Amino acid sequence: MFYVITNTGKVAVACAVLALSLSSCIKEEALNAEADITGVSLGENQQLLREPVINNNDVTLFANTSDSILAPVFTLTEGATISPASGTPRQFFKTERQLTANDDGTVDTTYLYESTPQTYTVTSQNGQWKKEYTVNIVNNATPSDFHFDNVRYYEFGGKPAFQIFYETVGGNRIDWGSGNAGAMVTLAQSNPSFSDYPTSQADNGVSGKCAKLTTISTGALGTMFGAPIAAGNLFLGSFVVNMQDMPASTHFGIPLHNTVPSSITGYYKYQPGPEYRRLTGSAGSYGTEVVPGKTDDFAIYAIVYEVTADAPYVDGNTVMTSKNIVLRAEVTNHKAGNEWVKFDVPFVQQNGKTIDQQKLENGQYNIAIVLSSSADGASFSGAIGSTLYVDEIHLNYE
Repeated sequence: MFYVITNTGKVAVACAVLALSLSSCIKEEALNAEADITGVSLGENQQLLREPVINNNDVTLFANTSDSILAPVFTLTEGATISPASGTPRQFFKTERQLTANDDGTVDTTYLYESTPQTYTVTSQNGQWKKEYTVNIVNNATPSDFHFDNVRYYEFGGKPAFQIFYETVGGNRIDWGSGNAGAMVTLAQSNPSFSDYPTSQADNGVSGKCAKLTTISTGALGTMFGAPIAAGNLFLGSFVVNMQDMPASTHFGIPLHNTVPSSITGYYKYQPGPEYRRLTGSAGSYGTEVVPGKTDDFAIYAIVYEVTADAPYVDGNTVMTSKNIVLRAEVTNHKAGNEWVKFDVPFVQQNGKTIDQQKLENGQYNIAIVLSSSADGASFSGAIGSTLYVDEIHLNYE
């Protein structure tokens, strides 16, 4: 059985698609069997800071709102219905008012938000298929600490497929993106465990669990698409599979709220794989070749960039070259070994730009942390078996 992830992140089974195609030949007006959310908004009076992130079973909205009761409006696949109905008000936050008495007799009021994600069920036009989505609204939350202790599971066919790291800040769940969704295509026939994926959780972190990133072979199928390896990677942002342009699948960044990062700290340990290989060939004849004398290397860096109409995000094609990047912090002191190495690197201005305070207050900047077991993984070159462990990352703010 062969699984396909489309460029909207939906998972389908090829044999089911074939069966539907055959039935449509018999019955030309067959009802649609898809049950997907394809778009969502919060209405005219609510501001979405970024495009919604829509995956197979969950939707994340980045909003700029103090309202706890919101009424998302959904776009669905043809003929599908959703319950509760599109536009139904639901409580996405619990709000607690906290009063703090000051020495001068005044009282400060602080509002604490606890996210309460809501569940929706989409039913296909033909009534035979249902899909459950969890809708999570992230409101004014930029994390400082990343512990890699929390994972949830991407589900396919009602079963867990791979791990998704997340952090919780201000009552909001912030997901890490990874390339695991793309690797699921090439691993589908091997019945993989969580640890077989390029990105997974591991024991024996600096504190608690840690992230484990490993470069793997994608086999004949990955090679056919010009992606013969998959580096283990994690990044703040989302992964939307684009088989025609795999580097474009990585959408880096989440909104940066009202503060400017000054440095990034954390821990890593790294072992390069035994044989560095680079991508060769062209469409229809991709392959790899050994690069004698070259040793694989990892990447740990963070960027802040301006979000504009013509560049709503940076991806694997532009993350190193985008003129919208304002700040960058990168670990350049690389060591291989079995011991944890601490890093502390400052953010440095890029492209002659500085943070504009008004744009910052308006939510016009994104921040991304990027981790990879092979620095050339975006160009599908590296060493099979290269492994990067990362833990206890902290963003320091001005």
